[in-house]
Amino acid sequence: MNNKYNFIRLEKNRMFGKKIIVRFILVTFLGTLLTACGQQGSTPAATEAIPMNSAPLVSATGVVLPQKRSTLSVTFPGVVAEVLVERGDVVEEGQVLLRLKGKEEIEAQVAQARTEVISAEQALNDLYKNHDLALAAALQAYYLANNAVKEAQYQLDNFTVPVNQKDLSAVEAVKVMKERLDAATAAFQPYRNESLENETRKKLKEKLDEAQADYNAAVKRLTYEFALQEALAKLAKAERDYQTLSKGPDPDLVALAEARLETAKAALAAAEKKLADLEIKALYAGTISEVYVREGEWVAPGQPILVLADLDHLRIETTDLNEIDVARVKVGDRVVITFDALPDVVVNGTVVLISPKASEGSGVNYTVVIEMEAIPQALRWGMTAFVDIQVEK
Repeated sequence: MNNKYNFIRLEKNRMFGKKIIVRFILVTFLGTLLTACGQQGSTPAATEAIPMNSAPLVSATGVVLPQKRSTLSVTFPGVVAEVLVERGDVVEEGQVLLRLKGKEEIEAQVAQARTEVISAEQALNDLYKNHDLALAAALQAYYLANNAVKEAQYQLDNFTVPVNQKDLSAVEAVKVMKERLDAATAAFQPYRNESLENETRKKLKEKLDEAQADYNAAVKRLTYEFALQEALAKLAKAERDYQTLSKGPDPDLVALAEARLETAKAALAAAEKKLADLEIKALYAGTISEVYVREGEWVAPGQPILVLADLDHLRIETTDLNEIDVARVKVGDRVVITFDALPDVVVNGTVVLISPKASEGSGVNYTVVIEMEAIPQALRWGMTAFVDIQVEK
C-alpha cells in the first residue's frame, strides 16, 4: 500500500508545475487509501479526505508553523541575571522566563516615585480640604457679620435722639454739642470752687450737666452709626469671600497640584515599566523552542533572546503559491493536506488567510494560511506539507 501511495506522490511532484489540474482520480484514491490504512491499524490519518470529485485544484508546497510564535527580546540593554527556562520547556502565560540585573536599584526608584505620588495626592486633597474649611469659615463669618448688622441696627433704631439734635446729622450733632459743652465748661469754670449753695454756680452746673448729657448722647448716636457702617462693611466682605470660595479652590493652585500629581504618576509608571521590563514573561502558554543567551551575558534591545511558540495550534503556510494560482484561491476554500514525513496521513483544512502582499524572495509568490481540521500527533513545526486547494471552475 505504501508503494502505491509513494508512486502517486512521485506523479504528483512531477505534475506540480502545472498550476491548475483536475485531480479526481488522485483525491478519490487518497480517500480510499486513508480508509484502508485506518482499517489496517497503522498510524491513523487526521481526518477523512474531502471528496472533491472533479473540482479543479491548485497545488502548492507549504510548511507547518505554529499559529502563535514569538521571538522575545529586552526593551533596554543589560546583563542577564537568570535564565529560568530551557529549550523544550512548556510554560504558562505570564511565567517569568528571564531576568536582567538591576532589580534592587529600580525597586528603589519605584518606591521613591510612589512616595512622590502619595505626597502629590495628599497636597491636592489638602487643597480641597483646606478650601472646604475656608468655605465653612467664610459662611460662619457671614452669619456673624449679618448678626452684627442686625444688632447695630437694633441699637441705632432704639436710640432716642435728643430733641435739640433731631435736625442734625450724627457728625454735626457731635460737633455742635461739643461746642456747647466747651462753652458750658468755660462758663462754669470760674464758679467751680464756689459754695454748692451759690445760685449762679447751681445754674451754670445744671447747664454744664445738660451740655455733657447732650454731648454724650451725640457721641453714642455717632458710635451706633459707625458700628452699623462697620458691620455692613464686614458683612459685604464676608459675602464676597463666601461667593469667591463657593466657586471652588484657586484654579491656579489646583492646576499646579494636578500637574505635580500627573508628573508623579508618569514617573511611577515609567519606573514600574522599567522594573517589569527587567523580566521577559511568556506572552501566552506555549513551548520554549530556542534559548539564545546565558547568565552573565550582555543583551541589547531587539536582540533575539528566546523563541516561544504555541505548538498545540499548528497550521500550514504555503511557500510557492505564485501570482497566477493565488488569484483562483479565496478564503474558505477546502484543502487536502499531505506530508512528506507522514506518508500515510491526509488532513482536511480550510483557507483562512491570503497575504495581500507578495513574499520576499525569488519569484512572485503569496503566502496562504490553512487551518487543519485535526492536527496529527506526529506533526512537527517545520515539516513540509503539500496542499491541494479546491477552487472554483
